[in-house]
Amino acid sequence: MRNAADFRGASIVERIQAAILDCGADPCQVYVPAGTYQASSISTWNSRDSGGTRIGILLPSNVEIYGASPGHTIIRVDRTAADPTATLLANANELNRNIHIHDMTIVWTDAARSFDWVSIFICHGCDQVELDHLSLEGNPNKLVNLLDSTGSNIHDNNFILHSTGYGHGDNALGISRFDPKKSVGAEAGVVRDNHFGQIGDFRVFSMLIVAQSGVFVHSNVFEAALWREGGNATAIETGQDNLGRLPERVKISENVFRRTSIAHGGLNSSEITSNFFDHGDIYIAMQEGSTSSTTGVTIADNEVHFGSISIAGLEHIFTGRYLVTNNRVFDGGIGVGNSLIVGDVEVISNTVKYSRNNNGIDCNSCSVIRGNLVQDIGQNGPNDLHAGYLIGGTVVDVSGNIYIDDQHDYSAGTICSVASLTSQSCMTSGRSRWVRVRGGEWGFGWGNRTLFLERGSEPIRAFPTSHVLELDDEMDVLPAGTIYHLSRTTFNGFEINAATIDRFADNVAISGSGSFNHAAIQEDGTVTIRNLSGNVFHPYKCYGRCALNYMGTVAAQ
Repeated sequence: MRNAADFRGASIVERIQAAILDCGADPCQVYVPAGTYQASSISTWNSRDSGGTRIGILLPSNVEIYGASPGHTIIRVDRTAADPTATLLANANELNRNIHIHDMTIVWTDAARSFDWVSIFICHGCDQVELDHLSLEGNPNKLVNLLDSTGSNIHDNNFILHSTGYGHGDNALGISRFDPKKSVGAEAGVVRDNHFGQIGDFRVFSMLIVAQSGVFVHSNVFEAALWREGGNATAIETGQDNLGRLPERVKISENVFRRTSIAHGGLNSSEITSNFFDHGDIYIAMQEGSTSSTTGVTIADNEVHFGSISIAGLEHIFTGRYLVTNNRVFDGGIGVGNSLIVGDVEVISNTVKYSRNNNGIDCNSCSVIRGNLVQDIGQNGPNDLHAGYLIGGTVVDVSGNIYIDDQHDYSAGTICSVASLTSQSCMTSGRSRWVRVRGGEWGFGWGNRTLFLERGSEPIRAFPTSHVLELDDEMDVLPAGTIYHLSRTTFNGFEINAATIDRFADNVAISGSGSFNHAAIQEDGTVTIRNLSGNVFHPYKCYGRCALNYMGTVAAQ
């Protein structure tokens, strides 16, 4: 083991390099003691890669560099406006293997206009890279850039991405197939148990780029600070590599997303499973310029709050053979796009509750819609025009789906904010999540999700008593005498849009406390149903041509 402090150099950068050189051809361990180290000026770094990028520390095979721990060993790099492009750590040649860096903090501050090939760590064609227990922070183009690498193990790190402008803080980690001349192994590697955080107000790009096959993204946390312009950041972006291919055998599972989304620009034969989203989406949309179709993707067992699952396509290529199953979506919906560019999507056994500005399940190119539960859609406003299920295109099977509206239309009395569940007195200032009704009476456990007010709307968590409701979050006080409205927000239970359906059976749409705002069933355009049986609609009303009684039986000849 070499101690970098024992070697001479203008800064810790040169001392680490000297310690590595002292190892010669032998496997090398370099320890960087606790302390805060300022890297030398980038313009003084003498090593360069084939593209002319300055490199602070060249890494051979079989090298380990480690510190006392994150927060104790700290290396700072400042790239000024006049400095050339640079990378602090990079492999010395394209045959390097067994590179291990761990237990330190590295902070990169970038003020230059140029940004290509600027990273804390970059590896071209490496085998068996391990990065762990690092805190990597700053605004280079990418904090870590792995190109054509195999068997990487990226775990237990803290990535803090400062997104300050185009090219500065674009990605925390990139795993990409880049050079068509290189051959790579089947498994790019594992990204697990990391924390990815994004701060700053430039969020065009993504925390993690996956553009190489064989990546396993497991048990990470992706989160973004509140953004002044609203909206969510992108946690994971997938897409076409430099060879014009989409990655395969990618598994994204058991991750937590807070104010962040998956923007899936294309995968094949891959899974997005068992993830948790708090204000985030799973959004499938092929990127402009893609030439490869995307098929064989499973989206299953995810839980999404204040977000949606959406599958869109792109002209001249195919998006399809997808399975969307056993997902739970709250305050959002599931949408499948235009049947001219998307096809053969199975939507099975999902739960969707309280969609706001979209239909509950919107299927214009689904082959199977079976066993789903949708409840209380249309929370955007009392006069919302959305449907529990919107179905278009050619569908093999629509069966066993349930739509429930258990909301009440009620506006008796007035409301005010109170300090607690048991408080009787209306508050005059401050904030509270408790609201009491005077001159009216609610029902314990009512299903209404939204409290509509003249000044906007607020999401309701529960009706714990007949006179008090609890909101999701605290809000500025509602003074005594505030007018409110609780609404049944469902426009249609099922809306069938110029669809041809082989089997429409055992579906249910029920409004428990009154009629749907429009109808249980609405037909738009020419609708053809070949087999019909076992459906229940209460109250039953069909709007449109409605040549069939949807509560009757039809058997194809």
